Amino acid sequence: MSRFQLSLNVDDVDASVAFYTKLLGVGPAKHRAGYANFVVEDPPLKLIVIEGEGAAGSINHVGIEYESGAEVATQTKRIASLDLPVAVDDQHTCCFATQEKAWTRDADDVPWELYTVVEDTEHFGSSPHGGTPVDMLLPPVTIEELEAALEDPNVVVIDAQGEDEGNYEKAHIAGALNFALDDVAEQAALAVSDKDQRVVVYCTDQDCLGAEFVGTLLVQAGYSNVGRFPGGVDGWAKAGRQIETGADLPAGS
Repeated sequence: MSRFQLSLNVDDVDASVAFYTKLLGVGPAKHRAGYANFVVEDPPLKLIVIEGEGAAGSINHVGIEYESGAEVATQTKRIASLDLPVAVDDQHTCCFATQEKAWTRDADDVPWELYTVVEDTEHFGSSPHGGTPVDMLLPPVTIEELEAALEDPNVVVIDAQGEDEGNYEKAHIAGALNFALDDVAEQAALAVSDKDQRVVVYCTDQDCLGAEFVGTLLVQAGYSNVGRFPGGVDGWAKAGRQIETGADLPAGS
């Protein structure tokens, strides 16, 4: 069964969840920091509320959720045959789910999304409209994903603790490149061969902002596949993973 989707920009997701739970008579199917969605059977509706992507009370986008990728493809071809604008996305993670989707826009430039959910995920993924919250801009990476990244020669892992206090020398994750907090774009040009290449950044701990700072500068410089390990060196060590001390491995090594 397909269902209509309405995605709203809100000021406070928790307050919106409280209101819509009462209005719709069902609780949210997903409720995460800055995001929630409701799946309503009667009438068939998927309501999404998102913080930080636009003026509170405005429409983020609308769309239709289908049961399969085949249905999305059929509808995409139908819409394209009517000379409506169509943009097809590669399968990717967005809004705590891996999705297949296409987009069109109405005469007033309202985005319409045609999509299906392949599987649920634990992180937000990319924002459909380039939102600014850190988990949308720099999707969180799990510790298992970071382990796999360190084993993959095509992934660049960046230590963004900064050089002022010698944090990299005190403790870092083996295989990570040491990035200074200035000249980030220049360092990335030496260390990352392609702007579509996978990059993961981390800092000292949950409260350290170095990963957010470096990651944001990378995105602004055009790097399209940047993730962030929120736990940093502290989270890595507390999970029983090995850390290294000492020798510097600068960007471009």
